[in-house]
Amino acid sequence: MASWDDLNSFVRIRYEIMKQADAELWFNLPTTGERSQIVAVRLVTGEDDHPWAQITSPVGYTKDIDLTTLLVRAGECVVGGVVDENGLALYRHSVPLGDTELTGFDRAFRLVVDVADRLELELTGADEH
Repeated sequence: MASWDDLNSFVRIRYEIMKQADAELWFNLPTTGERSQIVAVRLVTGEDDHPWAQITSPVGYTKDIDLTTLLVRAGECVVGGVVDENGLALYRHSVPLGDTELTGFDRAFRLVVDVADRLELELTGADEH
């Protein structure tokens, strides 16, 4: 089962880190065609007082997006949701550390990135994030 240190090493081995901060890593993943998507993973403490890996990927600026459509489209996804962080709409999903094998994170990263990229393309027509 994965700890934050295990996940941190796992991400560093597999992906090129673009930015890092305390308990947070940012990297880029390709999606479809020439498109790519930024993804961030950060250590958070859940309401259950246990460590979680929070995975986010930007969709676009909230001021430029039809928020009702964003909520409807995000609601069609099996996991995750959308949040506003400083005017940026993010697709976000969290995975419990300690309950998940490291190999399960690739699937979670891919899910978040693919949904965020699809929403970005549909709602903005751009590939900025």
